[in-house]
Amino acid sequence: MSPHILAIATSPRRHGNSESALDMILDELGDRFTKEKVVLSDLSVAPCKGCGACERLGRCIQEDDFQDLSQKILAADVLVLASPVYSMSVCSQAKALIDRCQVFWSRKYVLHTFEEPKGKKTGLFIATAGQTRDNIFEHTVPIARFLFDVSGIKPKHTMLLLLKGLDKKTDFVNSSTAVAQTKEIAAALAAGIEEL
Repeated sequence: MSPHILAIATSPRRHGNSESALDMILDELGDRFTKEKVVLSDLSVAPCKGCGACERLGRCIQEDDFQDLSQKILAADVLVLASPVYSMSVCSQAKALIDRCQVFWSRKYVLHTFEEPKGKKTGLFIATAGQTRDNIFEHTVPIARFLFDVSGIKPKHTMLLLLKGLDKKTDFVNSSTAVAQTKEIAAALAAGIEEL
C-alpha cells in the first residue's frame, strides 16, 4: 500500500506563504503517494479546556472536528504541518490543534496506552515568517516537535522547512530562494518516504 501523507494548512489566511509552500511540496511529490490536504480554517477545533479528562479517559471529551482529524494524524505515514509565524509562535489555529493533541501525550506518558506506529513515520514542519531575525523560529520549532513526538514521529524522522522574509501574501511564489528551498525539501521528503 502506498504511504499516506496528511498535510495540514493552519493559516487563517488562505493561499498565503505557508499554504503555498505546502501546496508546492504536495505538487512536487506527484502521484507516487496518497495525499490528503486539510485546511484547518474549514474545521471546528476548539481550544483545549485543560480539564485533564484525557489523562483519565485517554480521549478528549470535546466533540468537534478534532475527533476525526486526530485519527487522521495518527493514521498518516507522513504528517506535514504548515504554519505562519504570528507573534513569534505558530498561529493560534495551529496552537489550538496542537494543544488538543495533549490527548496523545496523556496516552503516551500518563496512561501508557499509546500504540507506537509500525515502521517509520515521518514529519515535516513548514513555517513562514515575515521577519528576518535569526531567532524568528526559535519558539515555533519546539511546538511542532511536540506534535510530532506525541504522534509517534521520532526526532530523526522529522524535517524542517523554515522560510523567513515572506510577509506579503505572494512573497513565497515570488521568491526564487524560497521556492528552491521548498523543492529541495520536497525531494528529500520523497526519498525518505520511498524508504517507508
